[in-house]
Amino acid sequence: MTDTTPAAVERLSWSPTNGTRGGLLHMRRVKQLPCICCGKSGPSEAHHCRSDGMMRDDYKTIPLCTDCHRGQQGYHAAKSTWEATYGKDYEFLAVVADALAGELNK
Repeated sequence: MTDTTPAAVERLSWSPTNGTRGGLLHMRRVKQLPCICCGKSGPSEAHHCRSDGMMRDDYKTIPLCTDCHRGQQGYHAAKSTWEATYGKDYEFLAVVADALAGELNK
């Protein structure tokens, strides 16, 4: 059984996939953004893009609120429904890069 306590989730969310400090710093910045789907203000969770068999990469993460990430209609609970509603997760990477670069003003 997976430990879903807040402390365990925080530990998992900071575990680098590619083992770099840069990856951790990137995910920290992504988590400060609002949810890419519903716009709920951060902190968000850093979702590793995995559509179409992508390999997990800390630099290919998008911000999702808890509901859009792990909720009943979230990516991990209902991937096909999520993708039908929002599209492939990697399609948001350019938007995230623009937001991190400060090119989007909300």
